[in-house]
Amino acid sequence: GSFDEWDWEGAFLTSKATTDDITKDRISNSLLKEALMDSTPAAYNPFSAGVDSNIERLLIDVYRKGESELNMLDFKVANNEVFEMPAGPIGMMFGFEYRHETVVDDRDPRLDGTINYIDYESDTYPEVSDVVNSSPTGDVSGKRNAMSLFAEAQLPLAENVNAQFAMRYEDLSDVDRALVGKIAIGWEITDGILFRASASTAFRAPNIIQINEKIVVRSGTRNDYAMYRVEQLNGLDKDDLNSRLSMQRQATGASNLVSEESDNTSVGFVITPTGGLEGLTITADYWTIEKENTIGLFGRNNHTVEDMALRFANGTNGCATFTANPAVVRSAPDEDQIAAAAAVGVCPFGNVKHVEDNYLNLATRTIEGFDVGIYYNVDTNIGDIGIRYIGSFIDKFEQTPGGEFSALKEKQDAGEIPADIPLGGFGDLLLMDGNYDEKHSLRVSWRKGPVGASL
Repeated sequence: GSFDEWDWEGAFLTSKATTDDITKDRISNSLLKEALMDSTPAAYNPFSAGVDSNIERLLIDVYRKGESELNMLDFKVANNEVFEMPAGPIGMMFGFEYRHETVVDDRDPRLDGTINYIDYESDTYPEVSDVVNSSPTGDVSGKRNAMSLFAEAQLPLAENVNAQFAMRYEDLSDVDRALVGKIAIGWEITDGILFRASASTAFRAPNIIQINEKIVVRSGTRNDYAMYRVEQLNGLDKDDLNSRLSMQRQATGASNLVSEESDNTSVGFVITPTGGLEGLTITADYWTIEKENTIGLFGRNNHTVEDMALRFANGTNGCATFTANPAVVRSAPDEDQIAAAAAVGVCPFGNVKHVEDNYLNLATRTIEGFDVGIYYNVDTNIGDIGIRYIGSFIDKFEQTPGGEFSALKEKQDAGEIPADIPLGGFGDLLLMDGNYDEKHSLRVSWRKGPVGASL
């Protein structure tokens, strides 16, 4: 609707999504153990090549049930001509938005620890689940309320120059408040060339799962750099003390996370040639993003490097009570490990069982690059033809250490950590872990009346 010179718009949205995922014919560890120990003909026979093996008594269905819900109310008012300036009218918009979000992720009882399994090493949940080759995973539920206030203004600075100003305030129930803004300018240099530039701040709150996760467990092969250093100083091979092995990551929700914050700038041109090239648009923009408090993992490798630094700094003092890095949980050392540790003057320690690696606000990340776009639409006798090309080129992708990363880097700079032991997660990240330096997209489309095609 409208009142006086102001237009208003309000909306209410309610949305609910559910998932019901079932994986059939998995194997239960506890049922497998029971069937192998059965002394009757009903026992499971692993040597029957699948013929009358009684395997059906081991098989189970495993489910994962999820539900997410969003309720949102927003209202805004706008006026294209609040008052006149020499170059034209000023337009303004104000509004608010309220959101209520809930998430539920319900895992099968054999995965979330309700049905508990104890293996031959006396490991139990959360180190092992009752489903063969599946990591233990707990249930998750959480909710979030958010209130947003926002405003925007369009200002004509000259006949061919326009500016935009915008601000947004977010008050979230489980994360600190945030205030962000943007300023942009467009200058139509000639009929076919537009210069544009913008500067803005932004934030990304940690998601509901990251904050409310009770426990998540994942296994992967990593280097144990504390054990690696003991092998290195003893002249041993990496297999001698098992310095590279499969270790678990155990993590719980991190309620102390803060939002990622970024400063963004962009400068570019939009070219729309006239004459015989109507329908052609070329864009080119150079941009930079500097993001603080990047959310990520310290990493299992880095945790064992920290463990190594603490062990060698301690030497053999108070071995009965010394724990080094408490995030690295180890088994008792064997005789070879005890002897190797004694030879280099550190308290003995065993192999890593799991690492408590929670989400953290870790570092400052800087990304720079430029984008190019070519858009061409032409009407011909054979139909309408459209061509769209977008190229993205990244020149810089770096992460400087912060938080726990920074402390670890200082120890390496001081010589407490050998230079040949890598610290992961900062430095030049371009072309690492899936970070591309170029990305290209090309689309060609054709339409003639009710028929069309695209490639």
